[in-house]
Amino acid sequence: MFYYINTFKGFSYSKLMEIRTEQDMIEFCNITNPYAPFDIHLMVHPSSNLKEMKKINQEMIRQKVIGEGSHLQQGIDGVSYISRVLLCEIPYIYPSGRLLAEHPELTGPMTGTLSNCYDPQSQRFLFHMRGTNISAPFGFQAAAAGMGVYGQHPSVTAALELCQEAGLEHFEQFPRDGLAINCLPFMKAGKIPQPLFSFGFLDDLSRFPVCNSLDDIAGFEARIKKGLQDRTLEQKEAYHFTLPKFKVETIVGELNDGKRFYGPIYESTMNFMRALKDEGIL
Repeated sequence: MFYYINTFKGFSYSKLMEIRTEQDMIEFCNITNPYAPFDIHLMVHPSSNLKEMKKINQEMIRQKVIGEGSHLQQGIDGVSYISRVLLCEIPYIYPSGRLLAEHPELTGPMTGTLSNCYDPQSQRFLFHMRGTNISAPFGFQAAAAGMGVYGQHPSVTAALELCQEAGLEHFEQFPRDGLAINCLPFMKAGKIPQPLFSFGFLDDLSRFPVCNSLDDIAGFEARIKKGLQDRTLEQKEAYHFTLPKFKVETIVGELNDGKRFYGPIYESTMNFMRALKDEGIL
């Protein structure tokens, strides 16, 4: 590991922490979260060869090792927390099963984002469901989620994911200035540490259907699957619905107990609710 000279007020040197195992990631999250909401500052590893990694990424796409359009991942060479998260990023390739088997050196620990969204007027929270096989139960996430993008601040990634997946365009980021609400541990493909930075947003969600129970959600899922089967519904990455604030804690708890979430969505939602309460919005 190496040292960076930092110019932030109050310190001059910071040794970066390696994240190589799931336990390393959990330890980092435990160190960081008591200080939430927190800022994230990106640094570039001095030996990063971005041009070469872009060529390799394109070659992996050509060989169908990774999917068409896969971007360079925001790999983590080291992290630290001194008044803010300091993230030293390094370009990695998306960790597909084939890449992990054939080229494990091209991937490693990387970031991800979770986007939460609340409508103060209708008092609803935004969620979505998705799945690749309509004969199997769909899984659920909050408003949006995404892989970290090399060179892009995680708060920007979270905002773009919300725009692309939910179609929202006029949202307000919460808390202000792109601060992360927390950082949650997750293992990509069961092998790659991927701490997920959670962000919050406020917007008008009145155009999305509201579900008041698990039965409502099951009905929504059945209607979506029937529409996809009949080809009366357009295939999308995600299908969004809302939960009312007075039901959200119960329903997300039930979804979590049923193991219906992709990732630590329950924890992200609860932390978002606490942040809204702290600011007097909820």
